[in-house]
Amino acid sequence: MTNKPSIIVASLVVANFLAQLMQTMLNTALPRVMQDLAIHENQAQWLITVYYLMIGITVPVAGFLIGKFTTRALFMASVGAFTAGTLIAGIAWSFPLVLTGRLVQGIGAGLLFPLFQTTILRVFPKEKIGAAMGVVGLVLGLAPALGPTLSGFVVQNHSWRLLFYAVAPLAAANLFLAHFTLRNVGETHQTKLDTRSIIYSSLGFAGILYGFSIVGEEKGNPVVAGIILLAGFLIVALFIKRQLKLTAPLLDFKLFRHRSFTRSSIVGVILFAVMVGVELLLPLYAQTIRGLTPRESGLMLLPGALLIGVSGLISGRLYDRFGVSRVTQGGFLLILIMAVVLALTLSTETSFNLLVIMYALLMFGVGAVMAPITAYAMASIPNTMVAHASPMTITLRSLSGSIGGALLVTIMTSTASASSLSFPLDMLKGVHIAFWTLTAFAGLGLYLSFHLQEARKLKPANI
Repeated sequence: MTNKPSIIVASLVVANFLAQLMQTMLNTALPRVMQDLAIHENQAQWLITVYYLMIGITVPVAGFLIGKFTTRALFMASVGAFTAGTLIAGIAWSFPLVLTGRLVQGIGAGLLFPLFQTTILRVFPKEKIGAAMGVVGLVLGLAPALGPTLSGFVVQNHSWRLLFYAVAPLAAANLFLAHFTLRNVGETHQTKLDTRSIIYSSLGFAGILYGFSIVGEEKGNPVVAGIILLAGFLIVALFIKRQLKLTAPLLDFKLFRHRSFTRSSIVGVILFAVMVGVELLLPLYAQTIRGLTPRESGLMLLPGALLIGVSGLISGRLYDRFGVSRVTQGGFLLILIMAVVLALTLSTETSFNLLVIMYALLMFGVGAVMAPITAYAMASIPNTMVAHASPMTITLRSLSGSIGGALLVTIMTSTASASSLSFPLDMLKGVHIAFWTLTAFAGLGLYLSFHLQEARKLKPANI
């Protein structure tokens, strides 16, 4: 076994790349999955949102597991779960089994992300951590960008199951190689996991997601959906109340005593709801209404996905020069404008090039907000709380992406089912209303960006 940091983290880089890839790979494959499994949009979106949901639920638990188990043991368990979930989803003959596979995949991914960050901090010297994170961030940033495009090329001529069949052996091979290259780093210690917190968070957030996803179903009962939503929110309230009482909570909600962190978190939640919502809506529109092929749909998303990284680099430098408020205002203004343009111009004949440009500009705005708001959130709290802020941020963004995506798809399908128009005009009307809702989200984000206090003006207690 080697002591060279780059070799030690190589398996973790590959595992996280595959996990990030599977996060977006199904976006362009959903119409084919719907056709093959005979399911509608409200069910299909679960295959995307449940992945985000499980990451959001698992990340807080990962902090406990990283301290209790060795690096190798936790890596083997997380990649093993991811590989098993990939195989289950690939061979599944029904929607519930595919969903189960995605759920297990999400658990593995949720464990991998924090393990990866912690290992880098432990094996690289302080003077090289920044460079290591930069290179790794660039590699991992390509995965969600390439996912929809690769998926489009595969699904164009093959079954969507090939997406899982291709990733599973790669994950298994990486697991085998890690046996020889990955060594244990850091020390383990005996800690106690609060199982009641896990139960509360799992039931609460799953209930909210399920409630939003069924509220607009044509055959659904809005009263039942309302009861499920209410129960979900009440259970989440119990979860938060318990975290405030525990000496070692899964998530430290005392972070929200810092007003700047609270505001930046709300902005981040809105941003990820917008991002995941667009990534779900546009491929569905492109293939079911506009009539694009999976390959064309994937290519449509590629420039925008790549521009997130580019705009993140630019906005990071602008943040250092001008502060968070101006940069996020510019980003949300661009998102708002493009959301309005999409809501007004999407039709059965919208040109491919126009779709590419509109999506790319919207994603440029997303990237312009993402980097500054993350840096601002970390700068707005005491150094002693930074370790708690990272899992809170990842959890909130994963859950908001999950719930936001489900809500927008529900709005689209419920509007279409209530419309007297024939297909595809009924679905197009639903898409328009969904994008107007997304416009409202962007408007709220823009409003909040005017109330972000610059880090240099924060009171000493907050930095």
